[in-house]
Amino acid sequence: MMYKIGDGIISPLGATTEENYQAVKAGYTGIRQFQAGFRNMPYPIKAALISPRDLEALAAPYCGARTHAMSRYRQAMSAVFESAVSNTVPDQYRNEILSSRKVALVFCTTKGDVDSYRELSDHTTRPRLYPWHVPQRMMDELKLPGRPYVVMNSSLSGLQAQIVANRLLCKGSPYDFAVVIGVELLSMFTIALLRSAGLVSEHFVRPFDNTYDGTNPGESASCTIYMSEERYLKDRKDLHLQSVIKFVRGVVTNDPCYAQKPHPDGKALQRALHTVMQEESVRDLSFINVHGVGLKSYDKMVLTVLEKSGLRRVPMNCFEGNFGHSSGSTSLMNSVLGARSLENEEILPTLGFHKKEMPGKVNVVTEVQSSRKNSFLNVSMGFGGVNAVALFTKER
Repeated sequence: MMYKIGDGIISPLGATTEENYQAVKAGYTGIRQFQAGFRNMPYPIKAALISPRDLEALAAPYCGARTHAMSRYRQAMSAVFESAVSNTVPDQYRNEILSSRKVALVFCTTKGDVDSYRELSDHTTRPRLYPWHVPQRMMDELKLPGRPYVVMNSSLSGLQAQIVANRLLCKGSPYDFAVVIGVELLSMFTIALLRSAGLVSEHFVRPFDNTYDGTNPGESASCTIYMSEERYLKDRKDLHLQSVIKFVRGVVTNDPCYAQKPHPDGKALQRALHTVMQEESVRDLSFINVHGVGLKSYDKMVLTVLEKSGLRRVPMNCFEGNFGHSSGSTSLMNSVLGARSLENEEILPTLGFHKKEMPGKVNVVTEVQSSRKNSFLNVSMGFGGVNAVALFTKER
């Protein structure tokens, strides 16, 4: 188990967790229609994109004179990390997180910084394109000690990275803190891949809708900072926190997957839910947050699994209509927003959901609700039959 002490989100809807939380609560979306020619795209597209100018302005206070020479990816990584430390981490830990070797840095992504390269030729054999290289450069620029841990696993990378962080903060670990950072940005290269996978829709994404297939590509950067249970118990009296969010446990499972379609019964996802919920009562769950890939086959599989797992009455939400699909960063962002929901005793709405189009009987939240329950589940799926589930609780 580990305890959250800081977080940050950068998206088209805001530059902090609070700004993004309030935007989702108000029902705003960052998805816009962009005409052909924008970012050299040969066709129009609906997407949630962060302005390069805004991103550079956010990175400048932390990166200084280096900002102009950095890729957008490195700008986003630096900005969301420094913002989380500066705006949310308790004062007594800020210097330690920026200088101690007792801090593990875990980076999650689906494709790394491949969008910084206009041509993929001989560069693919050079280390600067490897997924570990960009995090290492960011750590060197910010003078952070150590080597990065990098997690790449479809859309659930952000959730799996937190599972890795939880293992790194186990009892007897050399680490007291874990910083998890996820960034996903878009270029024509990435959008072409998403289109080939059937993920790019001409329509505004409607989660759990039986009419349209596909989603809208998105960009986001997310960060969450955790403290080990040993360190938390040692420092608890000095923290003076009304409540704290605890990452209890998480599980990754795999199912056979054919032609980009998941197992219809989601047997692996059922196993993951069963494992995570072994010591938790369904009655304690405030909500379930779900992040999929925007395809009807995956949405239907989730609905089937929740019904078979006895969870269909638990309120469920999805933020795809607010942020689009930003791959590996999204499930990390969902964890941050879910944690803030527990702290605020609220359940955020699902934008774009229409009940009449939903198969099955699952309780999808469409308006802000209040809830004093102290736990939530984060569920994420990805291509290749991969699934992840994590349980978060609030301790008062």
